Amino acid sequence: MKQLFTLFRSALVSPFLLSCLLGAFVGCLLLLASCGGDDSSEVPPPPKTEVTLSVAPADLTYDPASPSSNVVTVTTNASWKAECPDSKLKFSPSSGTGNATIAFTDAPAGVRCTLTVTAGTGADAKKQTVEIFREADVPVQTVFSLDFGNGTNGVWAGSNDEWKTQTGTGASTVTYSVNNVRINNDNFGSAGKYTGASGKAYAKMFYDASTDYFTIHDITLPEGERNYTLTFGTIFPAADVSLMVSADGAVWRPLAYTGASAYNTWAKATVGFTLKQAVAKLSIRLAPTGTERTYGLNFDDIVLTTGGGGQEVDPVAGTDLRWAELPSNFESPSADQFVHTTWTTTVTSGRRVRNYTYCYDTRRHNPVWVAYPHHRCYMEGSGRSDEPWAADPALPESQQSKIYASSTGDTYQYWTADLVTGAYGSGYWSRGHLCMSRERPGKGLEINVQTFRPTNVAPQASEPSAFGKIWGNIEEAISGGTIPADTLYIVAGCYYENDNNWKEKDASNNGALSSLSKDCVMPTRQFKMAVRKKTVQVGKPIQECTADELETIAFWVESLTKSTATDKSQLDQFIVPISEIETAMGMKFFPGIPDAAKSRKGTLSAWY
Repeated sequence: MKQLFTLFRSALVSPFLLSCLLGAFVGCLLLLASCGGDDSSEVPPPPKTEVTLSVAPADLTYDPASPSSNVVTVTTNASWKAECPDSKLKFSPSSGTGNATIAFTDAPAGVRCTLTVTAGTGADAKKQTVEIFREADVPVQTVFSLDFGNGTNGVWAGSNDEWKTQTGTGASTVTYSVNNVRINNDNFGSAGKYTGASGKAYAKMFYDASTDYFTIHDITLPEGERNYTLTFGTIFPAADVSLMVSADGAVWRPLAYTGASAYNTWAKATVGFTLKQAVAKLSIRLAPTGTERTYGLNFDDIVLTTGGGGQEVDPVAGTDLRWAELPSNFESPSADQFVHTTWTTTVTSGRRVRNYTYCYDTRRHNPVWVAYPHHRCYMEGSGRSDEPWAADPALPESQQSKIYASSTGDTYQYWTADLVTGAYGSGYWSRGHLCMSRERPGKGLEINVQTFRPTNVAPQASEPSAFGKIWGNIEEAISGGTIPADTLYIVAGCYYENDNNWKEKDASNNGALSSLSKDCVMPTRQFKMAVRKKTVQVGKPIQECTADELETIAFWVESLTKSTATDKSQLDQFIVPISEIETAMGMKFFPGIPDAAKSRKGTLSAWY
């Protein structure tokens, strides 16, 4: 370096030498730059991050009644934007960065819109689309409206028709079932009610949960419609009265509603609901829950319109449940058994209902069991028909006992009585209804006449046997009192322990036989049993009840009993658990209810 400095100083006096030195110096610098300060390699640039995008759901049905459901979720690692060519689709936000939720606040009715979400930019951008559809708006239609008119004040609804002022597209098919409901038309003008009230008559229902109700049957609904709004005037809070709907009058489903803010303050209740499936007809029921109210449970202006919707209700749920009263051999009777259901029409409400179902033994020519529901609707008529004994048209006459006249003047319509007279010294086999004539009143009407058939009749020993009095007490215990608003389910039948020695002949008269007489095996025991809910829960299938919610009872009596226990208070000695009769009969009764309810012995005090 010292030498280089000496040369450089010398060059100051020699231009040529200075030029050479400068060139050499620059060359050294370039060499040093190319070699670098160390021996490391060049670092490549980082790779680009791939854009990700997911939008869900891909299909959305816009529901104006459910804002929380009108959203899509954007999942991405980039900035994004959302666009739709239809300006009527309203949504927010329209852009953002990273994950987000897009909410739709409006959509054109009857139109399918496409929302496109783009994440990222340029060639690396990702796109996904969402289809948004809103059903076309349907004009609101008044299906049913009842303002109770402006008729006489203080009349009972069950004996007066002035209040039946129903209008609407589905009103022509409507019938009513009411009990303990009065129609008032007094000083309650519109000012004393609520905005929009009719200002005319109104209904006053009383508060006994076991007896009182107001039911509108069979409102015809628009085809395919599922969304409805029900309104009515009320002076009671929702806790006072249950509101229910049904498609068939058998299964009732509750509707939640908000009633009056305080009792005896008129308010308009609005109930939006959506049927899980469209049905042809709908019934509406108001029933007290049992809260005692000084001025009754008043309501007015019942209106059902299309549109609205809200709480979902399935008015036919539970129809897959078998009828609660049917024993287990209903589906698969033995070769000698015939099972059939007899249908009828209620006297005033005109409802088509099952009268009773029977299992008849075509070899023994006597019944195995008769099962039937009991409800207030069966008690709408009055009187007993004039002994219209006749063959059951569902079964060949040769397979049923001939205990009826085949023609005018035919007196061969009884059983012989050897077993009865052998046990008591005298007497005969009487024709005992299993589904009672008294439980199906209606003189000369189908509902009552159908009970006078061999398939519903068991041979029962007459006096001096005590059987008739004992059996009468049993019948009164089960269904002789006030029938609750809920349904009572009953099965009565016969047990055959001795086929060989327990035979009589039918088609006889005081022991004299006819050409139609044949062997009939007589029952050695007879039974009657029932099940009901302990408290009224209209609309809840009995198969959905716990054992603690059910009341059961069963009676088991020898056909030729020697008992003298003919007082009602002595019935307890004939009570057995249902399970005991199940074991003897080899079948299940009320198979849909818990075994715990059938294995306990019923108490007479719960029924009498």
